[in-house]
Amino acid sequence: MIPDRESAIGVSTAAEEFIKQLSIALEAVRANGSNAEFERLRTAIAQVVGTLETDLLWPLYKQHPDLEPENLKESRHDHEP
Repeated sequence: MIPDRESAIGVSTAAEEFIKQLSIALEAVRANGSNAEFERLRTAIAQVVGTLETDLLWPLYKQHPDLEPENLKESRHDHEP
């Protein structure tokens, strides 16, 4: 996917930060929004993060296993066939 390790680190870091920021936004809506708003956002974020993980991060971490955070290892292995 991305053979250059430095580029892989940059992509991994950016994707992980994006997921972190989405989680922060979701928590803000949980605290300040309605249940319906929270559920809509939660569903949308789950779709985005799911696609990001399966199409970008998991292939990247397969190529560069040392970059994979421990919390994603558990998630990925739970979803692999």
